[in-house]
Amino acid sequence: MELKSDINQQNVVEEVNTFLFDMPSEYSLGHCVARDMRMSAGIAVYFKRMFGRVGELMDQRPHVGSVAYLQHNDRFIYYLITKEYSNSKPTYSTITAAIKKLRDSIITHGVKLLAIPRIGCGLDKLDWSIVRGIIVNEFQDAGCAIKVCHFTHNLSKESELLRVEHPSTIKVHKNIKDVEKREFEKLNIILYSRKTTLPVYWDKHFQSVDDKYCFKSQYYEDYQVDLKVGQCLHYSRIEANIFIIITNKTTADHFSYQNLEKGLVIIKLLIEKDQQSHPTFIIHTINNHTFENLINKKIVSLMCSAFLDLTPCVILQIESSKSLTNLS
Repeated sequence: MELKSDINQQNVVEEVNTFLFDMPSEYSLGHCVARDMRMSAGIAVYFKRMFGRVGELMDQRPHVGSVAYLQHNDRFIYYLITKEYSNSKPTYSTITAAIKKLRDSIITHGVKLLAIPRIGCGLDKLDWSIVRGIIVNEFQDAGCAIKVCHFTHNLSKESELLRVEHPSTIKVHKNIKDVEKREFEKLNIILYSRKTTLPVYWDKHFQSVDDKYCFKSQYYEDYQVDLKVGQCLHYSRIEANIFIIITNKTTADHFSYQNLEKGLVIIKLLIEKDQQSHPTFIIHTINNHTFENLINKKIVSLMCSAFLDLTPCVILQIESSKSLTNLS
């Protein structure tokens, strides 16, 4: 790949010793993430805390080599998808593809000022001189001035970002009735209903929870009135809270992470009101071939984001060996 001249490089990219989030609000921002949207380390944690709306990003269903974005007031926040999983590494091929998509989005949105960190070169360990050259080549005619921020004056801030504790996630291979709890603990079971109208949504996970905690009659009664997406139904039992989040209008729709996130926010507020210490959440894996392959990882990522302020807490993910069957 042939690089442009040094003079042109300086016109496109300027490296500054400034904390990224101290840049003026006229600047749109960008950084790299995995397709699973975990954002559990480095500068990504700060993006997640500041801008949230992770479910909205997930619902854009970006693939590796593409870009998701949020519009925040008068600027755009770009998420370059450079790898599949948060614990993997990007390649120069994937980051090049994502930078090209970023350029296209910048032009489409009319963005003239962009601030980024040394994308792909922190925890992802790519060579900045190579990545910088890719950015310069791709942005020569984009009409956008890019500031690259180094954190040099705010090393303590960067260090703090790398140490944020997230909820613990544990995969278990057992039925809900066999899950043990601590003395005086109340479990928090989260189910997903994928329709808002009759007939009532019911699947094998609902059945297994009902076998132990008996919420079906109350749930069926609530379904007599049309529900809303993002709504969260709550059934309190002595040993458990059962939360049912309405994720979709119909079962034919894509699973909506944005609606799931709305329900998780409600659950977080209820847990805080209940003053639960070190809460335990239980979810079931979804093994349905009609959904995308990362659905379970994305759901866990979304829960880790929504429940970040409840940490330390635990998410138990019950593994299911068979496809989810709708029993309605």
